[in-house]
Amino acid sequence: MINLAFTLIPSSIPSAEPRAPAAAQREVEDEDFLGKLVLWVRTRVRYRRALRALRQLDDRDLDDLGIARMDFPQLAWRHATGAEPLGWPRHA
Repeated sequence: MINLAFTLIPSSIPSAEPRAPAAAQREVEDEDFLGKLVLWVRTRVRYRRALRALRQLDDRDLDDLGIARMDFPQLAWRHATGAEPLGWPRHA
């Protein structure tokens, strides 16, 4: 995967020949692809960390929070993507 990132990083050595508009457009698309790839990796890392933190909670803590273990993937994904938290109904 790191090799893919190195191949997509544009060279800092200026080219002797002038750039064609198609080449400039392709470079912008490559940078956009690399940005999307970095964002995807960061999201996956945040998801894994949130899932690991949730799995460390014991049953008593989960009961106090009103969370079931089957909710872990959805909660971790919402945290990783920055989505709004779920509004579970509160029981009085």
